Amino acid sequence: MTKIPPYLLSLAGEYRVCSELNKRGIFATVTYGNRKSVDVYAISDRHECALKIEVKTSQQHSFITQITRKGLAKDPHPPDFWVLFQIRPEGASFAERFFVLTHEEICTVQAARNQAYDKKHLARRGKPFDFSRGVDDVTVKDVEPYEDQWSKIVDRLGGAEG
Repeated sequence: MTKIPPYLLSLAGEYRVCSELNKRGIFATVTYGNRKSVDVYAISDRHECALKIEVKTSQQHSFITQITRKGLAKDPHPPDFWVLFQIRPEGASFAERFFVLTHEEICTVQAARNQAYDKKHLARRGKPFDFSRGVDDVTVKDVEPYEDQWSKIVDRLGGAEG
């Protein structure tokens, strides 16, 4: 099976994350438009709480976050959660993995990755790397401790994971 074309990959990830939340008893919906500030909303049963979820989908071993470049670590209204969805062709189907992180967790993971990269760059080039011009990413290995931690979202909305 070939890779999913880029123009469909993001949508596939957003709908897949909604599906996973729906299976766990959480109403989740994709947001539409080219000016949206979040990919998915997860809403409590009583409509008392809505969580903003940023979805990053990859067919590789890393996820582009752009946290540093977009200043998301200091954003006054950041997403509540990030769900990183890895999908890879496997025979006639796909292998899937989900990593669920709070905004604070993804910022910590990204900062550690950037620090390690900057240390290598400084040793090679004698000057710090300019992350405002680069593209931040985290690897699957960086986020493995957060695999399938759906209970964070479910618990925050007062749902019961089934």
